[in-house]
Amino acid sequence: MSVSLYRKYRPQNFAGIIGQSAAVSVLTNSIAKNRVGHAYLFSGSRGCGKTSAARIFAKAINCEDPQGFEPCGKCRNCTEITAGDSLDVIEIDGASNNGVDSIRGLKENVTLAPFNSRYKIYIIDEVHMLSQGAFNALLKTLEEPPEHVIFIMATTEPHKVPVTIRSRCQHIPFHSITPDDIFSRLEYVCQNEGITFEPEALREISRQADGALRDALSLLEQVSASGDVTLANVESVFGAGSRSSFERFISGLRENPEEAYAGLKNIFSAGASSVRVFEELFSLVRDLWLVSKWKNISDSLDVSEPEKKFLLDESLKWKPEELHRLLKSILKILTEARIGMKTDILLGMFMLSLEREDDTPVIKRESSPIISPAKIPPSAETESKTESKAESPEPVTPAPVMPSQPEDPELRAKVLETVHEKNFTVYCAVLDAKIYARGNDLVLDMTHRYCYGVLTQERTSIELARMFADYGNVILRFGLSEYICPENIAVTPEPLKKISRAKKTENISDETPAEESHAQNIMAASESQPAKQTPSAFGDIVSKLRSLGFSPEVILTKRKESGESENDTEDTQELSPEDDD
Repeated sequence: MSVSLYRKYRPQNFAGIIGQSAAVSVLTNSIAKNRVGHAYLFSGSRGCGKTSAARIFAKAINCEDPQGFEPCGKCRNCTEITAGDSLDVIEIDGASNNGVDSIRGLKENVTLAPFNSRYKIYIIDEVHMLSQGAFNALLKTLEEPPEHVIFIMATTEPHKVPVTIRSRCQHIPFHSITPDDIFSRLEYVCQNEGITFEPEALREISRQADGALRDALSLLEQVSASGDVTLANVESVFGAGSRSSFERFISGLRENPEEAYAGLKNIFSAGASSVRVFEELFSLVRDLWLVSKWKNISDSLDVSEPEKKFLLDESLKWKPEELHRLLKSILKILTEARIGMKTDILLGMFMLSLEREDDTPVIKRESSPIISPAKIPPSAETESKTESKAESPEPVTPAPVMPSQPEDPELRAKVLETVHEKNFTVYCAVLDAKIYARGNDLVLDMTHRYCYGVLTQERTSIELARMFADYGNVILRFGLSEYICPENIAVTPEPLKKISRAKKTENISDETPAEESHAQNIMAASESQPAKQTPSAFGDIVSKLRSLGFSPEVILTKRKESGESENDTEDTQELSPEDDD
């Protein structure tokens, strides 16, 4: 059985550790100055060399023939540690041995002297997986271990390690490996293994590894198993979504959005992860945005020469504001992708978010039959045409869209005070508006669509028009939409004559003789008919008034409480004949 590339090319000395110069410097200096600590905590992302560094450190301090701070790699201790057969270097998996019993067994063996080496070394991987009881059991031993014992703990989540443990260790952080360092290592492995490769393919693998050299070697082995390491093979293994495909998408988004959409859909159809697609797209647009603002920053980016040339050329065709807006759209969709939304919905949401604001159609509200485009002072001619307008309303001409103007603070204070007194609900919606005067019109420029929708309701808009009747029009704005608050132009019936209770059984004195005789005839006919039971005096009055041919709406007077004279002012109440039922 062949050995995996990441095992075959695992570093065996400090010089072979890639991209961890700071951590290596601390360890080598402690060995050179003979200041080796009793406990270390290595933290960092996966595949960055924590366990490899622990093994190299164990070989270096137990080597029988050290080469300065480097192990010789040939003595018995070095070969046993490399093969994993050393009895003095014990590796413990913290994920599967996380109970108190495991730590108790460790404590019992700590006091035993090493077999063949100078130090007995315990390497505890994924130490953050230990239980709270296990940490408590390890605490005292970790604080004061025997002189021949050294603890090396590795973790990807140091914040989960209790502070009491961290404070007793030398904490050495390991960083993610840069794509350039990974690319150099992959190039060395390909040359050493005789693998034919394309530099752009190795560059793509370096990006996909996300700072983990072990992942990069595994991906290289996977791609090389299908043939030469070419960009096409890399895309087939990763399900498309390479840097070059995203570069084509960005160029197409500017020149031909239809083809850009089709290209992005093909990336998803090939099986690429939606999260990874939008992460890579965000990285590309971020680099493009940075280069569009500062040309010299391209030398600081982890990109190849062809990629740098693309950034410099493409950045000239975009404005920084457009790229900034595109970044915000990608970031919003990336959040949705991480919660598991379907890829076709994500793609649709993303393309929808790229629509420019100035391409959005203006929302036009349909005019209500009672909406008036302007408040016209009443005249004899308009009053004579009131009834005909009510029967067949004329179409309303939309108000021309005018540009927004600066707000008038004094006018705003007056308007808010007026609305606050009249209607508190409308006041809450008006707080959102920018208020100013445009000629003889009062303009409320809204910034939220919801408030605009509330105020443009027929009842609310009529109330606004009545509140500010001194202005020619009350205009509501949202974006490019304008809405004129209507007036209530419904025809009001002529007021009817008041009928007092004292006259309800008498002939009305203001009637003409013909009307009096007509009323008497009707009264006589009603008296000759069988008496009908009425629910109340009110119903009797309404029925008689209806028989007299009065309008459907009547005004009744209600005398005030007893104790007041008949000459006192009477309260009036408007009633309808339908109420008698």
